Amino acid sequence: MKRFAVIGLGLLGRTVARELASRGFEVIGIDVDQELVQSIGDEIALAVRLDSTNREALLKQGVDQVDAALVAIGENFQAAVLTTSILKEFGIPRVISRAVTEEEARVLKLVNADEVVLVEEMVAHRLAQQMMSPSLVDIVELSPGMSLARIETSKEMWGKTLAQLKFRQRYGLNVVAVIKPECEERACPATLLPDPEGVIEEGDVLLVDGPDEAIERLAATDEV
Repeated sequence: MKRFAVIGLGLLGRTVARELASRGFEVIGIDVDQELVQSIGDEIALAVRLDSTNREALLKQGVDQVDAALVAIGENFQAAVLTTSILKEFGIPRVISRAVTEEEARVLKLVNADEVVLVEEMVAHRLAQQMMSPSLVDIVELSPGMSLARIETSKEMWGKTLAQLKFRQRYGLNVVAVIKPECEERACPATLLPDPEGVIEEGDVLLVDGPDEAIERLAATDEV
């Protein structure tokens, strides 16, 4: 089983820790605030109050043995930088650190953070996409400029086959799956690599991958 450390149990850290734990992973949650530690103690494998800039304290909790760590410290940037550096010294394969500004992101990269997340910028980008393209349900970056997105179908698409809609030719996108309405409400397998002759029905959601520009173009059209 993979083990993860989440350091900083504010809103971002708690949300990530709960999501990982709900998927069956072992999570170590760390914060200097006892109330935050207690608020999640029953939901993850280990929640502990300690100073994450203390190498020995981290080692005692086995943080050096995790597969990946998130540094989600929000108010003490100096602590976030030092914590990130210590985790990389431990040899943790993947350390993701939270930044508020581009300058903070550059500093975290200098101490070898594998990834830096500008949370506010990411949320703002997502909100802008959703405001411009209401049919865009969700989008996940696969690599720079390439994403996987869930897009609601519209009545203009209902009753047509994927072959007729010509996603590859018209938009440069691959339809990876068709998710039926019943699969939105309960866990059930989507139709992966769907039949080009399969008919799109009311309520279907398409899982597509391809260039970000193509996804935004599709989501902005009147056809979805």
